[in-house]
Amino acid sequence: MISIKDYLNRKNYQFKQRGDEVVMNCPFCKDTEQKLSINTLTGAWQCFHLNKCGLKGNFKDFQERHNDKPENLYGSIFYGETKKTYKKPKIKIPEIGKAALEYIYSRGISDATIKRFKIGSQNSDIVMFPYFKNKTLVNVKYRSTDKTKMWTEKEAENVLFGRDLITDRSTLIICEGEYDAMALWEYQIEAVSVPMGAGNHEWLTNEWDFIDNFKTVYLVFDADPVGIKAAKDVAAKIGMWKCRLVELPHKDANECLLKKVTRKEMLACILGAVGLQPAYLVQAETFRQDVHDLFMKGTALFGVKTAWRGLNDLLKGWRECELTIWSGRNSAGKSTMLNQHFLYMIAQNINCCVASLELPPARYLRWAVIQKKENEHPSPSAIDDCFNWFAGRLYILNWHDRMESKHIMECFEYAARRYNCKHFILDSLMKVKLSGKNEYDAQVDFLSELKGFAEKYKTHVHLVVHPRKGEKDSDVPGKVDVKGSSHITDIADNVITLQRLDEEEKERASKKGKPADMLLFVRKNREFGKEGACRMYFNETTKRFTDV
Repeated sequence: MISIKDYLNRKNYQFKQRGDEVVMNCPFCKDTEQKLSINTLTGAWQCFHLNKCGLKGNFKDFQERHNDKPENLYGSIFYGETKKTYKKPKIKIPEIGKAALEYIYSRGISDATIKRFKIGSQNSDIVMFPYFKNKTLVNVKYRSTDKTKMWTEKEAENVLFGRDLITDRSTLIICEGEYDAMALWEYQIEAVSVPMGAGNHEWLTNEWDFIDNFKTVYLVFDADPVGIKAAKDVAAKIGMWKCRLVELPHKDANECLLKKVTRKEMLACILGAVGLQPAYLVQAETFRQDVHDLFMKGTALFGVKTAWRGLNDLLKGWRECELTIWSGRNSAGKSTMLNQHFLYMIAQNINCCVASLELPPARYLRWAVIQKKENEHPSPSAIDDCFNWFAGRLYILNWHDRMESKHIMECFEYAARRYNCKHFILDSLMKVKLSGKNEYDAQVDFLSELKGFAEKYKTHVHLVVHPRKGEKDSDVPGKVDVKGSSHITDIADNVITLQRLDEEEKERASKKGKPADMLLFVRKNREFGKEGACRMYFNETTKRFTDV
């Protein structure tokens, strides 16, 4: 047995202890923010880089992903799998009968190979394949010559067929069936076979130590979708870094033998085997042109300018594929600023979609009209002029109150695809009905979905999240004060918090030569890393914020 911390020290990982949890950089993604958490009591682990990774599992799985033989976790009530006991067959393999022998001859297999594998038969037409492990008979597989029946000894150990015959300890060739392994021996190529077809992987646990001795493993599975998938599954468990996928000119090795494929051709297929690697792992070269394109963009990389000069200085602009969280106490100005934001976007012919779940659409749009016309009492013609300007540019969800997340995402996707909306406002997270028993996990899943939506449709999503309750309303909320799971702000690209100043605070600010009605803080800026504060004035008549 081994403890979590002993194992991590053995792997030379740097980690921090927090109660019963240890946190560290996730070894499975490009994490530099210690997003991986492991419970030292249960071994349960998860990477909270959900928009990039999100892997999770138990301690056994964690070790297997490192290509290590799993050890039980010391001191845990979760001991993993206990070592299974098997029954050894108490039978002798009879000599092979005439009918079985003729059938095996028809598969191109010679007497020498039949003798090498000690093939026998039962009732003349049932071929017996003995499975030996360290010179001991551990299983027997029975298969009829008409392929209608197949079974193995009860409670016997599943191991690789022909494993004891392997003399080359540098490479191991694994086939999908016994006849394929024997066919390769006819080519003077050492090979073994899995015991129970493509889908059964129990043998992997039993043969872990044996396979671990080989530097390279060649997988010669059937050239059909089932066989290819099985080969990739086996490679993922053994370790993709050491596996090669062999492509034959025909369905399997036995068919190649029957169709007179030469030994030279077979060796060429093995030597030309394709290396396997995770789908998301590529060479840096893949992105050469993308990086050139980014440098060619120049200031266009900043995105679309915001409505405020001070915010532009910090964020540079609103970029595609990003999620921004807005937070602040009641009456801080979150909705007012977001209204002003979408008016500014529409003025640049950028379509917007708003889910204002805290206000009826008409009341929400009334505020927008005041801001647009800079007049608290616009005339009917001015109101109509405003709505003519909104036409084809602004879309709003006809709902106020709690709404299921799936319906929100359905509307957002439609607006993105049908109306080419590029900026989305959701006000607020508190009004979103989330599925799942654990509220915080559900929030993380929803935020990840929003982030994925922004990336898929190259949009920018603005989400209002209320702050945790402070000791007083004038407390300045920071990034850690955003209400909900601590991972919410981790998923977001940008975090903005607002502080509305009371009269006393305004007076103090003026005396310091820094007058303001509201302070806007950039608490997180993933793209450029610049954080800071902007001072804002609020015009009560026009309902607009302007830079100081």
